[in-house]
Amino acid sequence: MLASGPGKSDRNTNPTVTEIKNPKEDSMSSNHSRKMMGASLHLSICLLGLLSLFAIPANAQHVHQLLYNNRNWNDQSLVGEPLYQENNPDVPTGIAAFTTTPNNEVHVYYVGADGHVHQRTPSQIRFFGVPRWVDEDLTLETGGDPVAYPTDLGAFSIDNLQYVFLRNGYDDDVHMLFYNNSTWTDQDISVAAGSPGACLNGVIVAFTTTPNNQIHVYYQGGNFEVRQLFFNGTNWSDENLSAETGGPPTQPGYWAGFSIGNYQYLFYVDGESFDLHELFYDNIGWTDIDLSAQIGAPKPGGAGAIAGFVVPGTQTMEVFYTDSGGHIYQLSSSDNFFWSEQDLTTLTHGPYDVPGEPLTAFATTPNNQLHVYYISAFAQSQEHVNQLFFNGSSWSNTDLTSQTHAGNVRYQAGISGFSLGNYQYVYYGSN
Repeated sequence: MLASGPGKSDRNTNPTVTEIKNPKEDSMSSNHSRKMMGASLHLSICLLGLLSLFAIPANAQHVHQLLYNNRNWNDQSLVGEPLYQENNPDVPTGIAAFTTTPNNEVHVYYVGADGHVHQRTPSQIRFFGVPRWVDEDLTLETGGDPVAYPTDLGAFSIDNLQYVFLRNGYDDDVHMLFYNNSTWTDQDISVAAGSPGACLNGVIVAFTTTPNNQIHVYYQGGNFEVRQLFFNGTNWSDENLSAETGGPPTQPGYWAGFSIGNYQYLFYVDGESFDLHELFYDNIGWTDIDLSAQIGAPKPGGAGAIAGFVVPGTQTMEVFYTDSGGHIYQLSSSDNFFWSEQDLTTLTHGPYDVPGEPLTAFATTPNNQLHVYYISAFAQSQEHVNQLFFNGSSWSNTDLTSQTHAGNVRYQAGISGFSLGNYQYVYYGSN
């Protein structure tokens, strides 16, 4: 199952112009000649880059990056293999993105039109200041099967080790694509854990706990139950958390989860009452909590979107979800007992969220400001990426698509993001 390709994840195989030039020589004429060659090569590379952009079909759907660079927002198409939605617009798939450390290298994963998981990373070569993105077909490279539809992608990194989790198209098992600093491999972790059932509807959430760096993958089982695939550093195991806690069947849709130390938190929608539930592990056992009943907050909207994170350096948990009317709600707690809630859509007079579309959310550092990204449903700004932003004292709403003059969002293509300091990165599907 191991395969090596010409472009490894942590290597930039395309030399920059600076790398191509030879050291300075004694001869002035030779030096001048080499400078001319370098300039010519630079121009040729730029022209090739432009030609490759013009060769892209006008209606192709690609992953886009919205980047806030501490001054303004910019939008860039990552080009490469088109999204799977290009041929199947009603089938949801996911986008996952993160950075590795300590190199702060950006990695973006998505399902291509060929049914393969692709990775996009920026190279050192730039066209007019914009980086060229390198495409790597991880399914082809590892000899894996195409993905099943629908599927979400769960992903994270530990230093430069990279993990991507997906629903396999051959047997509906959960597979792990793993980069070990040298090569990518594909492993059926459902088989490794002795899991009895398939991953239903491709619902997957994954993260690690600290300081043990143990891996936790949560998915919707064949009977709509919540299951956990757990790697303790040596072996994989499978656990039926719904049976263990007496929890309800789950609604298909988007889940959210994170850890604080070894404490684990998973948020999902009840398939019977449509309440928002929290599965909580306190280092002793699992508990299922009906948050909607406990808080008295509005219910999520069916297969509604959920996003969540812990504010860095604190114990404060932030959970965001969409109700049936497209309003985005914020739930906050610092002790997992007392929760506050507020309607951010009403508070900011912003556009509604598109029902069934995912959210992504994170905090920036060191200011600990909060950011939520979603797809607008307003007629005037339909299919636009909007940002809900908390600056420490108040919330505001910004239409990033209008601000960057970008194309409209492709439905069901997923949305993902992260921050590096106050730099903000958001990925979505568009023309």
